[in-house]
Amino acid sequence: MDKEAQAQMNEELSGWKLVVGDVFREPSFPKLLCVMVADGIQITGMAVVTIVFAALGFLSPASRGMLLTGMIILYLFLGIIAGYVGVRVWRTIKGTSEGWKSVAWLTACFFPGIVFIILTVLNSILWGKKSTGALPISLFFTLLALWFCISVPLTLIGGLLGTRAASIDYPVRTNQIPREIPERKFPSWLLVLGAGTLPFGTLFIELFFILSSIWLGRFYYVFGFLFIVLFLLVIVCGEVSLVLTYMHLCVEDWKWWWKAFFASGSVAFYVFLYSINYLVFDLRSLSGPVSATLYLGYSLIMALAIMLSTGAIGFLLSFYFVHYLFSSVKID
Repeated sequence: MDKEAQAQMNEELSGWKLVVGDVFREPSFPKLLCVMVADGIQITGMAVVTIVFAALGFLSPASRGMLLTGMIILYLFLGIIAGYVGVRVWRTIKGTSEGWKSVAWLTACFFPGIVFIILTVLNSILWGKKSTGALPISLFFTLLALWFCISVPLTLIGGLLGTRAASIDYPVRTNQIPREIPERKFPSWLLVLGAGTLPFGTLFIELFFILSSIWLGRFYYVFGFLFIVLFLLVIVCGEVSLVLTYMHLCVEDWKWWWKAFFASGSVAFYVFLYSINYLVFDLRSLSGPVSATLYLGYSLIMALAIMLSTGAIGFLLSFYFVHYLFSSVKID
């Protein structure tokens, strides 16, 4: 009986229960994490609404400009949700609303800023070559005006709403001294990078048709099927991130915040590799280094958007899981 009781006690005091005092310790670069999660939710919302509208026939796939305009307008107006989510996560991590304005500002400027820099570099190359494919300078100023007049104010309003929402309290207290993480045979980033293969498996067949639609001028009509693929992608991203977070907690690794984000977000790495593969084997019509640079620049924007979107889904589901796990178990 004593042996059984001892075994039961050892079982109870092993794995994730040992990190109870560290599991909600503040992650490194908390502001960047909040901003990336907020931008990811904004991109996910834009993608879902655009695909639903296109599947219902409101956005015609024949007129590409309409689809792109719809996506930009949706992204601008969804800034209010991004601001809310970013500030809410910031308040949860910090326990106070102090510094929420900088989080809201960074949320409004992070992803659009990176996209704007990439587009400027690509356009500079095209202007240098005197190409007709370069974006007109008037369009740049129009996008900047929309960004600062609609997206930024809405994100700040969302942030203000986030400060007034009910705070999410941790179910357990955090110890003052951080617990030592045991050494492992394999680095954890290897597992995180490998986890991206599962979400990529649900995505890669559809990715071929999307890339063909963008670069080979083929029309894309199967938005209903694309919505199902997106739904499956969300489920797989959530499951992968959740399982990986639990695995890290079981080996007493309490630094799960960023790993939860990149476990599902690492699918973007494989998307970018697939884009390079598509360029080499399927896009033989592209001539010269300028065309290849343009293609890789746009592929980088797509991969970044996918990383933020899938990472945000994985992180929020993992956070809910960890919060639920430690609040449902009574630990003395």
